[in-house]
Amino acid sequence: MKKTVSIALGALMAASMLTPASAGKAKPQVQEGTILLPAVFAQGAAGSADGCWGGATRRTTQTAGMAVNGIVGYRFPIDKATWGGKFVLEPTGGQGTVDLDLFLYSVMPPAEAAIDDPVAGGTPVSQDFGTREAGGEVGVVPPGTTDAIVCLYGGVSGYAGFDASFKYTATPPAKKKK
Repeated sequence: MKKTVSIALGALMAASMLTPASAGKAKPQVQEGTILLPAVFAQGAAGSADGCWGGATRRTTQTAGMAVNGIVGYRFPIDKATWGGKFVLEPTGGQGTVDLDLFLYSVMPPAEAAIDDPVAGGTPVSQDFGTREAGGEVGVVPPGTTDAIVCLYGGVSGYAGFDASFKYTATPPAKKKK
């Protein structure tokens, strides 16, 4: 019995000394979700429909919390470890033509801002990614980003997607060698 316990303890100690190749590396942030309906830009004036309206999701999640996630957009927090790293937002399903946009916020106004200032909903600070083609977005996560909103574009004919699923993957930046 003692011999079996000694062997087991020795094997456990040896295994603990072995570290996988990925040890110490920051993991990518992966967020998946679904958006039921496109968020058509609120003003609707000529030229202003050339984007998706992240403000609808921002305002509703400010006041109703994340319970409304997935109706006209999807909000989630950004992992600090991905600041300065690359991201990919890609559709993984949906009906019609799916064109996803991404808003990366460094300032997300408090819930009261949506009630006190219904037009602007506070003064958000964001970097927007909104190419007008089927698919998603790629870019770099700006330092200081705290929140993201994925939005389904629905502004002009030919972009009539709905019930879109997505995958967001952000990779931490490579560490610079000294």
